[in-house]
Amino acid sequence: MFNLIELSLYGKDENQVFSYPFVAGINYFKGKNDTGKTEFYTFLDYMFGSSINLSEKDWFKGSLQSAELVFLYDNRKFAIKRFIDDPNKNFFRYFDEDESEQIRLSEYRAKLNSIFSSDQTTLRELRTFVEEDIGYRTFTLFNFFGENRQGVLNDFFDKCSRLEYSIKLPALLNYIFNKNIARINDLKKQEEELKSQLDSLEWKVSKNDDIRGRVNHQLKVLGIHKVFTGKNSNDILGEIAALQNSLEKDESSSRSQTITELEAMYTSLDEQIKKQRNLESDHKQFIEDEVKQKVLLDKLQEIVGQKAEYMYLVEPLISLVSDLDKSISFNKYLIQESTTRELKKQRDKVRQQILANKSRFEIYSVSQKTQAITLIKEYLSYYDDNLNNDNLLSIRKKLKSIREEIRMLQNENDTEKLNNLSMDITRLYKSSVDVSELAEFDFNKDGFHISYLKNGNILQPQISDTEENNATSQIKNYYTGSMARHTLIQLCGYLGFLRMLIKEGKYPLIPFLVIDHISKPFDSKNQKALGAVLHEAYRDIQKSDMQVILFDDEDASNLGIIPDLCTDLLNEEKSGFNPFYTPAKGTSEDTTN
Repeated sequence: MFNLIELSLYGKDENQVFSYPFVAGINYFKGKNDTGKTEFYTFLDYMFGSSINLSEKDWFKGSLQSAELVFLYDNRKFAIKRFIDDPNKNFFRYFDEDESEQIRLSEYRAKLNSIFSSDQTTLRELRTFVEEDIGYRTFTLFNFFGENRQGVLNDFFDKCSRLEYSIKLPALLNYIFNKNIARINDLKKQEEELKSQLDSLEWKVSKNDDIRGRVNHQLKVLGIHKVFTGKNSNDILGEIAALQNSLEKDESSSRSQTITELEAMYTSLDEQIKKQRNLESDHKQFIEDEVKQKVLLDKLQEIVGQKAEYMYLVEPLISLVSDLDKSISFNKYLIQESTTRELKKQRDKVRQQILANKSRFEIYSVSQKTQAITLIKEYLSYYDDNLNNDNLLSIRKKLKSIREEIRMLQNENDTEKLNNLSMDITRLYKSSVDVSELAEFDFNKDGFHISYLKNGNILQPQISDTEENNATSQIKNYYTGSMARHTLIQLCGYLGFLRMLIKEGKYPLIPFLVIDHISKPFDSKNQKALGAVLHEAYRDIQKSDMQVILFDDEDASNLGIIPDLCTDLLNEEKSGFNPFYTPAKGTSEDTTN
């Protein structure tokens, strides 16, 4: 059960209050041009949570402060209030409550959504199916049939011209006309479970990749020319153990030796080698001189020994030669090349030590290498050796298969439901045959009917066509150029959809239809088709279950409508929808109002 009961408008002055009553069934608001029909139509959407800015529009600016709408839904009465200048100043209460707290637009919508979304199971299914939250605001595209898109049969809902609705409609229609919801929900659960497993495995793989990178960086610090692949942990640990032993020995033997000390040792040894070489050179020269002297003395001794008169000189010469032999032997003793070789060995050892430990002293200290060893061992303890990439590939394959099946099932149509909707739309249109030349002309065509095509959200008139020499008939699309005909079919589409959704009783839907100036494209010969269709719509649905609100400039009787409530927007008390609004002299309002 649903029924707008009363809309109260509050002006800027404290005593300015005006109320519009509503009843179950058809509520007809009549007003000529410039009486605010379209503004009233728009304002109802605003009261139900639209974010449209009304504060700068002529019909509201400076004259209307707020409005309160009282409505009945499912035997409960609610009062909702909105302010014009501040879209986030809203109030929501049960009708029997005296006061309520101010709430923002988002909370205002949430409260309305909780009212019109009584079936939480459907909401969860819809959320799973569409993969986003769908509430009553999205379903308002079934509620408002405006003037601007009259006669449109492709993507025929008025609000489809707005991106926020058009992008959601295909998925919404897939849900409404799908008979595989249970299977899709099961597959979605499997998908979520597999996705959770996949996320966990991918995180572990990413963690392993990060660990490998960190280990290999630390191996460079240690100077180990091996790469950790994830499968050679033991080899890496063996290399580290060997290096660690080397570092411990190196540390104990040369704990206090810095690179500067080693270089000083190298310089000292180099100087000693130079001095040793100079000494060796000097002693070699001494030996050469002494050898020459000895040769001369030996010859002199030989000459003297042959003559008796020089015998007194023989002994001194022998003594002198003996001394030279001793001196030569001593100099030879001093020339020990093994000493130089030993010094060179020591120098080379120091040089090799400097080169071997260059990275240790210049780039990484022993403590840094020790830290690198500790880090590698810690990283390896975190590495998951049991991680199997085949599991990752298997899960991805299963996910792909499930998602493909979900897409296939989501795109499958409930043909029976689509056919029933098409038949209902055709029946509504046919109800105007007796009062509309357009409908009469169409139904004189063989097999005329209106098919609802989900892809494209199209209302497609079709006929049966039997070709010559062919006993079988074919269904062909039937195209006509009358805007009135298209608008009437469009109205049947709105009513067919709304009736279907209301009867299913599970969608977050406001069960009313608001129509603006629908008589515009109709001539006097076809106007009453509107009333015929509207009254036909109530043949198998209660007026308390679906409320219709129309704004038009024609007398209701001219349209074949017998309203349950008829209200004139223009009377002695006011000049239009907003009784507190006074047009400035010399201005002209939108003639479509």
